[in-house]
Amino acid sequence: MVPGCGDQYRPVANPIIGPGGQPQVTHYAYVVSNNPTGPGSAMQLNVSGDSVTSVQTTGLGSNYESFLSTSTGAVFVTNGGDDTVSEFTVSVTGVVTTINLPVPSHPVAVTSTQAGVMYVLNSTSDPGSKCQGTGTISTISTATLVVSGTVCVGMNPIAMVQAPGGGRVYVINQSDNSVWAYDPSLQAIVGKFSTASGIGINPVFLAASADGNYIFVVTAGDGVNPGALNIISNSNYAVIPSVPLGVKPTFGFFDPTLVRLYVTNSGSNTVSIFDASNININNSPAIPLLGTTAVGTNPIGVTALPDGTRFFVANSGSNNVTDASATSFAVLNTIPLPVGSNPVWIASEPTSSKIYVANQSSVSIIQTANDALGVNVPAPAQNPNCTASCALQQPVMIITH
Repeated sequence: MVPGCGDQYRPVANPIIGPGGQPQVTHYAYVVSNNPTGPGSAMQLNVSGDSVTSVQTTGLGSNYESFLSTSTGAVFVTNGGDDTVSEFTVSVTGVVTTINLPVPSHPVAVTSTQAGVMYVLNSTSDPGSKCQGTGTISTISTATLVVSGTVCVGMNPIAMVQAPGGGRVYVINQSDNSVWAYDPSLQAIVGKFSTASGIGINPVFLAASADGNYIFVVTAGDGVNPGALNIISNSNYAVIPSVPLGVKPTFGFFDPTLVRLYVTNSGSNTVSIFDASNININNSPAIPLLGTTAVGTNPIGVTALPDGTRFFVANSGSNNVTDASATSFAVLNTIPLPVGSNPVWIASEPTSSKIYVANQSSVSIIQTANDALGVNVPAPAQNPNCTASCALQQPVMIITH
């Protein structure tokens, strides 16, 4: 066709639509708060938007939380004040299942790496029961959400961890400085470790290596002299000779990215960093100490970024967070928290872009790109009907996915 006078070609472009991009994974932080005057809560925070997406009501005395054993599809919360566990699916708002435990149980922890079950650590039991007032482990079926079994442990249990892949469950019994091992396949206690076995005085924290070969036991000692790190071999139940820590260690974090163990020493204001990829029971010490970093006053928690670049420490005494290099172990920055925060827990999220700090009545969200305090999210009100100046609940723990 030849255009005539005044005619124009008007080409039309028909775009070729290609396949859309992959949707981005949404990450969340879950903050459990204790309510001194009523039911506690589990607050869901959207990582990308720093927004509160839901608040689930839990029980009395909420004190600990864990994801569903083999996924992040549900959260379990222990309620020490009313002998219950609250369970809710992360994608559903307002639907919470209450799982009743024997009275009195006073649960203090919940954990599992095993499909189909969740383990609850209870600090006490009925003196007239088979456990005669000692602590117990309750097994919850995740299919029925009811208690399917109970096993007795020692006096005043305070911490619990399960080896990866549904391995043995280890429990600290603080009253007699012991650690007990429970075998899920046998449904029985199969090992007991005490000071005579090499466990130090006042054990306070447990962690498992990623391969399940070792259980790390942090012992605080007398609070004046250095504490110790004990290592239990999960294969032969041998306790490896202890490794010195700082004064009054209180918390540990196993970093699966760099295969390291970080331990906060609240009495000496330091963090000890160990190479957990190079444990040799024939060496002295059996686990290499990579470095010791001086941090703020009274460090109470530590977390490492999943990208392997840095670790962050919450300091309750100096009311700040320490940012340190995972390569040189040098302090890179000290991040102040709002006045009166009194941090109690710290956690990182999978993208390494943010750090979450649980404070006395709020959650501080720190941007790791510039170590800036981005948002300070208030905890839920103690009284849900309050509309003015409200007393707030007290965050106690944060988990992320």
